[in-house]
Amino acid sequence: MSTVRSMQSRGGGRVPVAWVLAMLVLGVAFPGIARAADVRTGDKVVVGAQEVIDDDLYVFAQEVDIQGTVRGDVVTAARRVTLQGNVEGDVFAAAAKTVAKGQVGGSLRSATSDLVLGATVGKDALLAGNQLRLLPQGNIPGDLLIAGNSVDIRTPVGRDMRVAAQKVTLAAPVRGTVNAEVNTLDLAEGASIGGDLSVTSEHSVQVPPGAVAGKVERIPAHEESAGSTALGVLYLWVRSIIGLFALGLLLALLAPRLARSAPAVLREKPWQSLGLGLMAFVAAPIVASLLFGVGLIVGGWWLGVFVLGLYALALLASFPVVGMLIGRQLLERFGKHGPSLVLALLTGLVLLTLLRRVPYLGGVVALVTMFFGLGALLLALRRQRGPGTPVSAPA
Repeated sequence: MSTVRSMQSRGGGRVPVAWVLAMLVLGVAFPGIARAADVRTGDKVVVGAQEVIDDDLYVFAQEVDIQGTVRGDVVTAARRVTLQGNVEGDVFAAAAKTVAKGQVGGSLRSATSDLVLGATVGKDALLAGNQLRLLPQGNIPGDLLIAGNSVDIRTPVGRDMRVAAQKVTLAAPVRGTVNAEVNTLDLAEGASIGGDLSVTSEHSVQVPPGAVAGKVERIPAHEESAGSTALGVLYLWVRSIIGLFALGLLLALLAPRLARSAPAVLREKPWQSLGLGLMAFVAAPIVASLLFGVGLIVGGWWLGVFVLGLYALALLASFPVVGMLIGRQLLERFGKHGPSLVLALLTGLVLLTLLRRVPYLGGVVALVTMFFGLGALLLALRRQRGPGTPVSAPA
């Protein structure tokens, strides 16, 4: 196992071991990201234009701006990531918005809501997000694997391309084959495919004369199950992390005491949480149905719908609660004392959602998570309203 050389954060911040652990977990799917590293944190981290980093760079902040040179790999997670410099190794970026217009010597892997890519990539690119725009200034000499909602590709691709999205616009040359699972595919001016074109879609595709050198095959969408490809799995996994992470942050924002105390209660009384969660899991739908039925007769049927809505929300919130505890325990095991709620949440959710993707085991993980998390939420709420001593978050 590789080591982290620099364990001091630039700017006086604490080293976010949780992020490192999260990236190590992601290394199962994206190998090669765990090496000796320079770790930096803060609200805004800037690598100056004249700065040269000889190690791998792990950087986590609200905003990340890399203008200089990194001789190793870059692993970054932030609200906004801007890459303007030169990275000689691979880049893994997770952000709400990513703007990459520099140079990447290795492969680029990005999970983001909004991506603007005009970078020169040395090898392959694996991209997932909502809105993905690949500019003509960029270049991808290797393979392109891309999944999203709206995808606009104007960057030349040197080998094969595989895309899964709702809407795809291709206006650039692809030297290899193209496999597309889409709702609509538009081959705009400038599009050319050196190999075959295979499209899985409910709609027909208009292919300009001479745009495809090989065969053109259209497969009706109903012949393949949704999410059956690796790109579909990747897209669903990234989306589940983003959704649960946002829910956990919302819980921490609207009910900070509950967000801190529920994981602590789960650590103190795991079996009581499990028992109470199991009873609530079974009883809540029954109570909601009775309220709805009685309400149809005497009035107030909406109470049943309200209870059912709270029940569904509590089941979803159980994942962030259990994720916080798992993340915190892992970080403490690896020497990180008093990790922040946000970092513990992300680490735990990455692990939970990875386990959730394992066939057969995933269903068991989901049920057990809901039982433990639901019970911990109920116990934490009862303690907050009772006269007892409040539960402090684990150190």
